[in-house]
Amino acid sequence: MIYDADTWIGHWPFRSLPKKSAADLLREMDKHGIDKALVASLHGLFYTDAHEANRELVKEIRRSRDRLVPCAVINPAYYGWQQDLRQCREEFGMPVVRLTPDYHNYPVQRAAAIVEAAHELKMLVAFVGRVIDTRGRNWLDPGREAKGDELAALIEKYPKASFLLLNFAEAPQGKRWDKPACFLDTVRFQGGNGERMPRALEKYGPDRLVFGSTLLLRYAKPALLALEVAPLTKTQRERILWRNLAGLIPELRRVTAASR
Repeated sequence: MIYDADTWIGHWPFRSLPKKSAADLLREMDKHGIDKALVASLHGLFYTDAHEANRELVKEIRRSRDRLVPCAVINPAYYGWQQDLRQCREEFGMPVVRLTPDYHNYPVQRAAAIVEAAHELKMLVAFVGRVIDTRGRNWLDPGREAKGDELAALIEKYPKASFLLLNFAEAPQGKRWDKPACFLDTVRFQGGNGERMPRALEKYGPDRLVFGSTLLLRYAKPALLALEVAPLTKTQRERILWRNLAGLIPELRRVTAASR
């Protein structure tokens, strides 16, 4: 099985995406043998009220909840985010909230309130290191690389929590892995003539990595190839491909007809 921790649907304002919809995502998942995916809406990065994107997402994937697990995109700098977050969890059934301080223009420290609220709702907090490669960033795109030192200082305040770190090249500076428990997706460990993934495995171990592709912003094949050629045992590969993520998110552990 393969569970993808890092997928998006929707329009990207700075270039045309050939595939944008939930139906497109499912076809790509079928093409690459991906059983389930955590998905969020790109619109949440740009709407004044990010919660509008969460409503859109739930409607679009309503017939595919056996395979697509929706993730909330919440802006803690926007009035009423507490009610929005609660609706995402209790009404929409979203087990994950993705935080993007760069796109929503707030300092990392301000995320403390939403981290605490999410934990009370038993939601996993996912920080996004970057959405696209900043070397090709449009001058209007507010996206930047996450500041590792600021993020490390924040997450260290929650030693009993777990965090998902999406599209990070490395762990936040000074971050220990056991308390709190942090998991990186594998998006940034592909390439490098096949050397990045072995280095990541040596540094973090297979128990702290989860598979991520960033569909539909990118293709999934490079991320899958990086794991195919990596020096992993069958058990280690299974941990990265689905077991680690399933351990974090109960919704992924439900047996469905889509699981193989």
